[in-house]
Amino acid sequence: MKLLNLIKGLWLMFFSTKIFHPEDIFKGKRVAVIGPADSAYEKENGKYIDEFDYIIRINKAAQSWTEEKSKYIGVRTDILYHSFFENNESGGGKLDLNLFKNLGINYLINPRTNFHAYRRTYNFYRKYRKEFPVYHLPNSYYKKMTIPFGNLRPTVGFTALYSVLNSGCGTVFITGFTFFKTPYAKGYRDQLIDLEENKKHFKEQGIHDADLEFNLFKKLLENHNCSTIQLDNKLQSILNNYEKN
Repeated sequence: MKLLNLIKGLWLMFFSTKIFHPEDIFKGKRVAVIGPADSAYEKENGKYIDEFDYIIRINKAAQSWTEEKSKYIGVRTDILYHSFFENNESGGGKLDLNLFKNLGINYLINPRTNFHAYRRTYNFYRKYRKEFPVYHLPNSYYKKMTIPFGNLRPTVGFTALYSVLNSGCGTVFITGFTFFKTPYAKGYRDQLIDLEENKKHFKEQGIHDADLEFNLFKKLLENHNCSTIQLDNKLQSILNNYEKN
């Protein structure tokens, strides 16, 4: 039985894994990117978000969404960027295919392209044995994105922002991203909702750098090729305060 699962996992991975080209999908489209920070709940943007052509969410967004939250962050999820680490402490949470289908997720993206990332995709197929397509970014695309990170790696949220802001899309709305300058929203990772605990967690992981990502995000805003960028009030305030200092 174990051997059959291994073989079926390989078969599913070969036929179901696809490459996601952001410039083909997003070009000229209106795209909303919803992150996990508390800033996504400062204003009732739900109806506005649901009007976008594509709505992108990150990691545990599917598990943490509730109907009560819809007035703030909308109902739809078209694209989910996920780390394919299923642990609840630091990963993206359970890859619940029934939930993803119910939410109407059209693109499940494991953005990284190294051996370990593809191995996680293989483990996904071996475990669930379902013909559910998994997308990766093009290898050359991901390598270009990660050059500034050196031995570190970008968070899944940053890969989503990078994908959109380099895609030639139309209007982009970004909310729920504060680069760990404010807490996670309640219900996402409550064990890390305290900022000091989150900073400690980041340091112990040793694979991400929030300040580096913030500086790279500012460069993305300066050099983006989209039509219009709209930021939520909190992120705009963070950027304004940085410029003043």
